[in-house]
Amino acid sequence: MDQAAFNEIVQQFKAASDKNNQPLNMNDLMIKQKNQTYLYSFKQENTASDIRSISKTILAIFLGVVIRLSEEGAYPEINEETYIYPIIKDVVKLKNHENREKLEKIQIKHLLTHTIGYEDVLLMRQDIEGMAGQDYIKYLVNYPIVHEPGDYYLYSNAGFYLLSVVLQEFLQEDLIDVIERELFQPLGITEFNWEKYGNYLAGATRLWLTPKDLMKFGELLLNEGKVNEKEVISKEWLEKMLILRVRTEEADTSDALLRRYGYGYGLWLAKEFIFFGRGTDGQFLVVVPKKDTVIVTLADQPDIAPIEQIIDSIIRNDL
Repeated sequence: MDQAAFNEIVQQFKAASDKNNQPLNMNDLMIKQKNQTYLYSFKQENTASDIRSISKTILAIFLGVVIRLSEEGAYPEINEETYIYPIIKDVVKLKNHENREKLEKIQIKHLLTHTIGYEDVLLMRQDIEGMAGQDYIKYLVNYPIVHEPGDYYLYSNAGFYLLSVVLQEFLQEDLIDVIERELFQPLGITEFNWEKYGNYLAGATRLWLTPKDLMKFGELLLNEGKVNEKEVISKEWLEKMLILRVRTEEADTSDALLRRYGYGYGLWLAKEFIFFGRGTDGQFLVVVPKKDTVIVTLADQPDIAPIEQIIDSIIRNDL
């Protein structure tokens, strides 16, 4: 790719329209291929956007940092097999005692893969409207867990919010302070905002980053967990993030390269070796290892199908 090819892609976004025949409401497009980086801001440059559910990807990466520090002796042992209830039971009152048996079976891996066992989508705009943030943890712990942990996949914000609670209680420090020190600073990220729900980070959403800073996470994933040859997360943790944990037929688009074939730990997995974070309203962090490429889009675009189609075209034709 060269500047002219990138400019043509920008024009594709400018010329595209959504299902209502309206222009796409794009914020930023950024593509890095090998040692070349291209950035176009459709609005104001260097502005942070809410990356929405790509926050899940960031939190899964941070868990890898915590596991590495644990292995180095900085913290007690923790990994994806760790049971969550002993960590959080003293910070929330369990009133629905029918939940206890299943709560005691939930491991971190179930939070990472949306397989806690809820039968309803939780912690989205509709079900928490009017609820105070400090009540979210009580809401989740007491909401009926219908299925055995690990048996039933249902995408929602519940698992990654619970993961933020688990990590803060495990670390016994404000989670954003640890994230800033152990993840953002090594990546050179100084300007960000991650909203809290009560005492805990939203975890699943509500993280604001600039396109340049979001791109740093793509580079981290592309470079096997290293930044400037320094290990941030282990290659082994990255490999675990990329294992197909759940086949997501209901979300798949089999005729596309950029498809939600399945889910790993905080990452969508395509059928080809392409993986990505994806957020509501057009947030994408797409990694294409075979082409040494990362693609970032940030937008406020409810109909994201045109964005997906252009990204798919970029992968097929322009790289």
